[in-house]
Amino acid sequence: MGPVAEKGKENQACNVMADIRQPASLAEAFSQLLSRTPMLRVVLAFAVGIGCAELLPSVGLLPSVLLALLAAGVAAVGASGRVRWLTPAFLPSLWLLFIALGFLSATHHRTTPADGLPASGWGVPDRQPALFSVRLVDTPRQAPRTYKVAARVEAVCDGAAWQEADCPILLYLHKDSTAAALRYGDRLVVHAVPQQPDSSINPYQFDYRRYLLRKGIAWQCYVPRDGWYRQPDSLACHRGLLAWSKRVQRHLVQRLQATTLSQQHKGMAAALLLGWRDDLDPSTLLHFRQAGIMHLLCVSGLHVGIVAWLAGLLFLFMGKLRWQRVLKGSVQLLAIWGFTFVTGMAPSTLRAAVMFSLLRIGYMAQQRPMVFNNLCTSALLLLFVNPGLLFDVGFQFSYTAVVGILALQDPLRSLVKLPFEKRWTAPVRYVWELVCLTLSAQFFCLPLQLYYFHEVYTWFIIANLLIVPFAGLLLATVLAVVLLPQASMLGHAAVWLAGQEFHAADGLAAWVGELPCAVLDNLYCSPLMLVLLIVALLLVVLFLRSSLRWPLPAASALLLLAAVCVTVVNTRAANRHEVVVYKADRHLAVECFDGRHSYLVCDSVVARNPEEIRFQREGMVNHSRTRSTTVLPADTVFNDGRCALQGGILCFGEERIVLDSVKPKRNRR
Repeated sequence: MGPVAEKGKENQACNVMADIRQPASLAEAFSQLLSRTPMLRVVLAFAVGIGCAELLPSVGLLPSVLLALLAAGVAAVGASGRVRWLTPAFLPSLWLLFIALGFLSATHHRTTPADGLPASGWGVPDRQPALFSVRLVDTPRQAPRTYKVAARVEAVCDGAAWQEADCPILLYLHKDSTAAALRYGDRLVVHAVPQQPDSSINPYQFDYRRYLLRKGIAWQCYVPRDGWYRQPDSLACHRGLLAWSKRVQRHLVQRLQATTLSQQHKGMAAALLLGWRDDLDPSTLLHFRQAGIMHLLCVSGLHVGIVAWLAGLLFLFMGKLRWQRVLKGSVQLLAIWGFTFVTGMAPSTLRAAVMFSLLRIGYMAQQRPMVFNNLCTSALLLLFVNPGLLFDVGFQFSYTAVVGILALQDPLRSLVKLPFEKRWTAPVRYVWELVCLTLSAQFFCLPLQLYYFHEVYTWFIIANLLIVPFAGLLLATVLAVVLLPQASMLGHAAVWLAGQEFHAADGLAAWVGELPCAVLDNLYCSPLMLVLLIVALLLVVLFLRSSLRWPLPAASALLLLAAVCVTVVNTRAANRHEVVVYKADRHLAVECFDGRHSYLVCDSVVARNPEEIRFQREGMVNHSRTRSTTVLPADTVFNDGRCALQGGILCFGEERIVLDSVKPKRNRR
């Protein structure tokens, strides 16, 4: 989000949150914000409707339609003033109308396993293989053992004839060169067993089925090596804007692969410019994650903002007349959507492009646009198209970071009084604005970071100051590598410069990641604590934006209450004594929790690499606040007085478990 600060004074002038003056309470501040940003009311009501649809899945379309019609009628009558006693009901009816519309939209987009499938030919109940035709709607991506790709089922064979279908499915193709050669739009004939994704079958496990259903996918299928073939007319499907975008992205990736950059730097360049992360080196991923700058390798709002900023540099000589703003904004819009096109029009890039486009259009229309109002408009547009985005982690992080910048950047910047009007302070001003920008975005994203990932990167500010300011230079250099002829002198110079820049960036990220306590992991954050942290952040913003003193003690009290919650959870975990049997595909995994320590009894595969079942046990380990684990192969002999294992029999306290009775059957695949 660094380039959002490119217009520091502009954002300060047009930020609607800067107009909130001396509220007496947090509720009054929120009321002022709602009165100045009408689109915030709409998007909040729409989001409430989506949340209600998530909590009440059994309610159909008819009640929401009736409620929307009733609310619209009351709002129309109240606005006309013909019925005086309904006039006060105008605003509540509008809220109710948009809540009903959000509920209606979410219900309409809800996916069920039966959607788009014929009544016969889909051999799922008896787990028999089905024969069906699919069209790939994405580029295959590398997984540890397969190629994963989203597709749509177009026809299903019932044994006698083909029946039309229209159902999304997630394919896992056997990893070989044939699967690697597939492209967006290819048509395949598949003979395999389709399955519904697993739900949360282990304690506190991530609900993968709900996650895919929110993305509109109700089925997945592992396809063996000989379980598919490509249709001869497949090339005829490579049409349309999205197919062209995928081809351009793949072509640019191949151009990067043909350069003399090292394999590690090729992966970094493809991720930075094109959002192609399949070729990233695992050590690079680890360095950037531990440094807290993983967002640099995930094309999203940061990269779109950089592209818009670089395009805006071409018009530094222009003033702020309307035609000048329109010309500059038009070029920036072209740059934003051109960049979105070459990245394969990934969902994260599309979200950022819509958000920045509305912000630019607002600036083109007004010299002091309502940034927060335009931001809410972009969120409403995205939620209307796909209500499931409300629960998407990337969507939440993107908008939370921008809201944090709008709410907190100016107060943080005003804490230090420097003679910023002097030329010699320009470098200091730039560094200080970058610090404020980074802190405001990271502080607002911190509750979500704790809730979803249970970790904090303590030295993120150092990495952001050392590397992110040069992200624009990195992008420009990689673009030069792609566009310049490789045999030319300029092409060689661009490749050499890109190699040096990536070497420096990776070295700095590795250095920051190796600092003491660079990553604080296994942190606990419940939904209650998430709410407490968010309210505490809002109180801090209120304290910094007003002369009131009570918000700071109130925020401190909420943080203290969150700390008490953690203490209570840790105390309960210290007295925990239970046994958990994991359902982990073909693996045996039994974990005995004795306070903050656990014993993991497993088969030889998991004993060699416990990461095999990380997905199944990660939620339980975090919830139980486990600090250390002793891994015990099932065929070993062990006894430390608390846990005993011998001859396939596990004894833990009063529990006695025969491991053969819980050993899963061999997976059919």
